[in-house]
Amino acid sequence: MTLLDDRRPSDTGFRMHRRYEITVSGGLGGALQAAELLRDCGLPVRDFSVEVRDGVPYSSLFATMAMTVGEAPGFADRMLAHPMILAVDPG
Repeated sequence: MTLLDDRRPSDTGFRMHRRYEITVSGGLGGALQAAELLRDCGLPVRDFSVEVRDGVPYSSLFATMAMTVGEAPGFADRMLAHPMILAVDPG
């Protein structure tokens, strides 16, 4: 006997790890504010690193987060709503 299930998996179910590069302004202060936003967004953060360089106007955060298919599209929009966030790129 074979069972076929044509239903799509629930968007609230399986969490997949997704890596993002988040570009911020404001040096270390901007990077710390972005880190707080990540903490407050409620998504599990698996890996996190920050690259801040003297004399460079932008900093980069690299984060791997676990999110469902339904949570992924709105993540970048929520982050970009803050003025210190310049770009959110999947990577």
